Amino acid sequence: MSRPVLLGIYREHVYSPGKVQADAAVLDAALSALSGIGFKIESRRAESLDISAPRPEVALSMAQSDRVLSIMDRWSGSGSRVINSAESIRNCYRKPLMRKLVQAGVPVPPGYLIELGDAGADKLGGFPNRLWLKRGDVHAVQEGDVASVASAASLSAALKHFRKIGVRDLLVQDHIEGPVVKFYGVGQQRFFRAYLESSGEEVTSRIGPLRAVAARAAAVVGVEVYGGDAVLTEGGGAVLIDFNDWPSFSRCSQSAGHAIAEYIIDCLDSPIALEPHSGVL
Repeated sequence: MSRPVLLGIYREHVYSPGKVQADAAVLDAALSALSGIGFKIESRRAESLDISAPRPEVALSMAQSDRVLSIMDRWSGSGSRVINSAESIRNCYRKPLMRKLVQAGVPVPPGYLIELGDAGADKLGGFPNRLWLKRGDVHAVQEGDVASVASAASLSAALKHFRKIGVRDLLVQDHIEGPVVKFYGVGQQRFFRAYLESSGEEVTSRIGPLRAVAARAAAVVGVEVYGGDAVLTEGGGAVLIDFNDWPSFSRCSQSAGHAIAEYIIDCLDSPIALEPHSGVL
């Protein structure tokens, strides 16, 4: 049985602040697993792709720039299977993400979008409680893109940063008390891991509600490889404070890479089976 040509696309450096190697590790793990069972593997950095690049039959893409997403749109329109799709990645940009999650009833902190010029202390209602300011376009790409604000001084510092980088819109969100959990997922049921941010302890087996919330968010925006951050509330629920396409899976890159490879095989309706992985799937 012939194997499809599969292209792995590494994320642009600008969208991997301090995580270039970590981002590459999970994609490398998936490509290695697929190569081991006969897929013809090619890989490229997103920065090196242009419209003249040959169309792959399957693409695993961590890219996020408009230029590369446009190329992936063309590939999808011509029959390529692209994971994650360009449309789903755009859905993870801050504005459409919040709109879709709120409309679908996915639990997120109360918040709203505001133009940078209107983000003064008077417009934010003072500081009776801690707030979070986040750039309103893409996810954080540098330090300061997500800022905790609890005073006029911290607001001034945050706004100075956003003016410097040319961000026009901000997401303002309430602070939610509770332990923060980082989570990673593949498909709806293929793979899910969750870790306490404070200690790195794995808590996957103890937070069933978060798994359901994360899977719902993934379905709403259409991503197949995803991750994010959530706050666990006193009542046992989970509130998403961040959600993104294809994270680094830094705490579980090898087992996640293997799960991604298995997911690809399932998507292609292939009878191929991978050798069991040492990690728990």
